[in-house]
Order: sequence, then structure tokens, then C-alpha cells
Amino acid sequence: MIKSIFIASSWEHFQNDLERENFIATHITDKENIELFEDGTELVFENNKLTKAYGYEDGEQYDIYLLPFDIGLDYKDYQENHVLQIVEDKGGTHQLGGDIPFDFKLPKVNSIVPFQYLGYIDNQQKEFNWLPFKIHLTSPIFLNIRCVFLDYSNPYEPVVINKDEVEKADTSYDEDLNQDSEIIYNEMKFNFIKGRTFSEIGHAGIPEWIQSPNIPICPKSGKMMKFLCQFEGGVSAKTSNVVPHNEFYRHYYEELNFWGSGYLFIFFEPTSKTACYIIQCT
Repeated sequence: MIKSIFIASSWEHFQNDLERENFIATHITDKENIELFEDGTELVFENNKLTKAYGYEDGEQYDIYLLPFDIGLDYKDYQENHVLQIVEDKGGTHQLGGDIPFDFKLPKVNSIVPFQYLGYIDNQQKEFNWLPFKIHLTSPIFLNIRCVFLDYSNPYEPVVINKDEVEKADTSYDEDLNQDSEIIYNEMKFNFIKGRTFSEIGHAGIPEWIQSPNIPICPKSGKMMKFLCQFEGGVSAKTSNVVPHNEFYRHYYEELNFWGSGYLFIFFEPTSKTACYIIQCT
């Protein structure tokens, strides 16, 4: 019996079985969905063993050379993921930007720049009912750091897990920003809906990486973290006390962005109530 599964990404040759399984679980979808991505992969199984693979680029199919540790991978049933695009809606369930809620406290660390409040993802929508509660999003987006882990055991007062890394990280905006810098973004309510296109603001369902896939492992539970959503921007600054030293830098503070042309990827592990924030940039 021949079976195929489709991956919304180019194929990665993981020697570690767990990394390979996490990669497939995060990116598996149907054939139609991979057409949204620059690269896609079809894995072909004969008698429940991986025997060959095809890549897709701009709709064109090509053969993928499988390495010895790829061949013979066991077939496994995974839940397919689908792209959820962002649609702005004044009555929407989720929010990007906005004032910091009075009962929410930004993480307390001695970092060179502060955490920014970025809005929330509500677990009322069925696609997000795996979340234990509404997730208030916050990250030090002006900090030069690979990833930030937050413990949401108290959902209104998250705690930085990799505190030493955060406090040692530098910033490319040190001439303008300091620990007292504050930027509040305008509020945009929105919904996630299944779609066949990406919005310029962001999406959920399947990550669209700029660089190599980076699926985090929870530092508390050791489990794979589940992709929550990614953002590219989408709202302007409402208030700010930042005065740029050079006009070239002004747009970095007047519009929500992630290192200029980057994406913010957010993952969550529901059993440990842990979030991971990752920025990738061209």
C-alpha cells in the first residue's frame, strides 16, 4: 500500500527521530495548502515505510535525495494543519497591540530594553481551545536574542525562564532605547479564519519560516511546543517616549515590526503553560 503525506516546508534531514517527528507534526498539511508556501514536500510511504520524497517549488515537482537515516521512516498518523489567516474585525476574538491591561504585569528582568505588550490570543475560538486560557502576548522585541521562554503559570504575570540570556542580550537600538523606553501600539481586533492566502499581518496554523525551522522544546516539560501564530506587524504606535537619534530609525518605533523585515513566531506548551517567542529576519 502506498501513502503520501504533505509537508509545508522544504525537507530537513534530521538524524534525531524526535526532531524529525516534531518537524512533521508542525508542518503536515494537505497538498493544496503547500501551494501557499515557497517550498513543500511529499513523503511517499510503501508498506508504512518511507521510500521516496518529492519537493515542490513554485508548483514544480522535483525528486528529493533521501539520506540513509531518512529511508525506512515509519508512517504515522498526524493531525493535519491548515493556514488560519488574520482578518481584521472590530468585534474580533483576538487582539494585536493595545494598552497593557490593568491586571497584567510585564515580566520583570534587568534587560537593556523592556518587554513590549503585543495583544492577546483568546482560547474561545475552537482552533485554539487547546490553550488553557487567554494568552497575553509580550516579548522584548528590540532585544538581540534567539528566543525568549515565559512561564505563564500565572497568566497575568508571566516569568522569564531564560532570564540570564535575556539580561545578557544586547540591542541594535542602544542609541535610542533603554530600560525606561515605552511604546504602546494601537489596538486591532481580529479573527483567524481558514484561508488559502496569507495576510500581511500574520497567520496561524503552520509557520512560514524566513530561516531554517526552529521548533522549540519546552524547558519545563521537555515536550515539543505547539505553533500558536506568527506576526509581521500590522499596527502603528499610539504613544511613545522614544526619540530617535537618526531619522532612519524612526519607522522602527512608529510601526510594530520585528527587526525591520522579520517575523515573530509564538509557540506554546499547554501542560507546562510555557510560551516561546522567536524572531527570524532576512
